[in-house]
Amino acid sequence: MPAEPGLSRLVRFLPVEVRLLAVTALVGALAVVLVLAMGRSVNLPPFLAGYAATLGLALIGGYVRQAKATPRIALALVGAAIFTGFTAVSSIFIFALFPLPNPLIDPALIRADAALGYDWPTVVAWLADYPGLAWLLGWIYHTSLVQILLTIVVLAALSRPTELHRFLLVGMLTLILAVAIWWVVPSVGPSAFHSIPEAQRQATGLYFNPAYGQHLLKLVEVGPGRISPEVITGVVAFPSYHMIMALMVVWFTRATPVFLPALAVNTAMVPATLTHGGHHLVDLLAGLLVFALGVWMANRLIRRA
Repeated sequence: MPAEPGLSRLVRFLPVEVRLLAVTALVGALAVVLVLAMGRSVNLPPFLAGYAATLGLALIGGYVRQAKATPRIALALVGAAIFTGFTAVSSIFIFALFPLPNPLIDPALIRADAALGYDWPTVVAWLADYPGLAWLLGWIYHTSLVQILLTIVVLAALSRPTELHRFLLVGMLTLILAVAIWWVVPSVGPSAFHSIPEAQRQATGLYFNPAYGQHLLKLVEVGPGRISPEVITGVVAFPSYHMIMALMVVWFTRATPVFLPALAVNTAMVPATLTHGGHHLVDLLAGLLVFALGVWMANRLIRRA
């Protein structure tokens, strides 16, 4: 059905933006279907408010492109709306997948890490002697989403719509792939399988503690009591989406003025992700492979103008 003439005079989206917004809406619809099918309790008002804000941001972007002739601002606004919207609907979809149908593969991943010479408790014990470094790594770990939004702004400001839309599509494709892999061969990270002395945990500022590890195991076995924004957190361990986001930022900021800072921060993102307790070493290696596949797919789905 063609768009309403009045609306088309007010807002204008690029064809690729329409497709990306449609994928976001599709995932949102699938999340609703899954929630209903699983009989999940969902705290809808805050989610609906977030969806309304996302839609409003997209409409503002379409408006400033059509009425104000500011294409770079439009690219940034619509791009941010696509990213935030897809992230929001995906979070509901992921939590509706609990309880998981297959046993956790964390013991096998821990053995694989050991074969590679990596042991998470040993690294945490070493890091506890350097609280300043631990603080810095903890701060870097929590910059991933901000870096994604800043990359959207940078690519829009430099008027690189093809790279921006590929960036968004890579984020969507890799999240879908990561969740699909995690659902088939689930894992929750080393924090649920190792006990870190409280003094070391406090010294390193680790967010994950034994109680949280038990919470993850309970999610796997019985699922969440209620899906609500305040209880949603990262649960996809293998492959590591944190690694994927770091690679996205570095790859898509190459040949831009922010490449070197992005490279430095996201090089540090590797130890930050490992020491945080939510990922095994092999999770990061798997994230690298998923990222490469996502870039390959996005380059073929979005051709350079």
